[in-house]
Amino acid sequence: MSGMIHSAQWIPVSATQLAAWHGRRVGSTLRLDGPCPACHHTVEAVIQLTGSAFEGGGVPTAGPSARTVALTCACGREHPGQPGEPPRGCGRTWTVASVTDAAGDVVLRPADDPYLAEAAEAWRTARTDDLTRLRAGAEKWTAGIASLLGLLGVLGVGSEADRIAGLTDEGQTAVVLLITVVVVLGGFAVVQGYRAAYGWPQTRVVTSDQDLISWYSSQGALPSATAARLRSAVIAAGTALIAVTAATVVPWLLPSVNPPSPVVKVELTDRSVMCGTLLSSSAVGRVSVRRADSGDVQTVSLNTVVRLFPVEKC
Repeated sequence: MSGMIHSAQWIPVSATQLAAWHGRRVGSTLRLDGPCPACHHTVEAVIQLTGSAFEGGGVPTAGPSARTVALTCACGREHPGQPGEPPRGCGRTWTVASVTDAAGDVVLRPADDPYLAEAAEAWRTARTDDLTRLRAGAEKWTAGIASLLGLLGVLGVGSEADRIAGLTDEGQTAVVLLITVVVVLGGFAVVQGYRAAYGWPQTRVVTSDQDLISWYSSQGALPSATAARLRSAVIAAGTALIAVTAATVVPWLLPSVNPPSPVVKVELTDRSVMCGTLLSSSAVGRVSVRRADSGDVQTVSLNTVVRLFPVEKC
């Protein structure tokens, strides 16, 4: 066990302390190794240059570039006072500027920009729970999609397709427009509400200090963006509620192309029964019915009718 007490603190580093460090860029990572400036034990670090999280998009730079990174001692040696969870080390954190050449070799030098150092530490911290946050957020998004489908289901029940089909062309157009407004505003409200609560999943590549500053700036802008999304979600949801109410009521207020023909049941003297739509007839003393079971038109004399009465359906 090393005699140096574990302490989670930031320490400055010099060019001399970084001279023994080596590194290479491998794929989307920087792989660095060298002695810890505090406890002098060998530290091996893998710096992720990509991160998948909710929010924080942008376009990465290309080619050889400088990238400020935050490193924490994870030497694997036991230090008094260190927490029980890995990684083990003296706990010190320091910031360096890594410069990658065209061959992929990395040279480290002290970082002299406090803002970049702050951004690098924020990036390092954010990478520790990417998968957990993505999976938790995905569960919430699943519920959001279910809410949207539920909205469409309620709309389908309340729209009365048969009633809409009997409206004039102008009436049908009005109802279709209302339904479109409900679908668009309802979907927009669900998406904006869940974006406000959980963000939008994105993968960000941060290979240079320019990328790092862009990512860090986007994180700082998230509170105001989140508030705007929540406001728009509430407004859209309220408007969608008004529209869905109108889409349910309006079909009953608009005129139909033709008044619907009554559905009747006719009992005859021969004890047979026919059920269907009562049709208009110019023949005196006769009644015509389009049967619901076959679609045929049956005409009978009134003196063979025992009883004729309206029904809701056959």
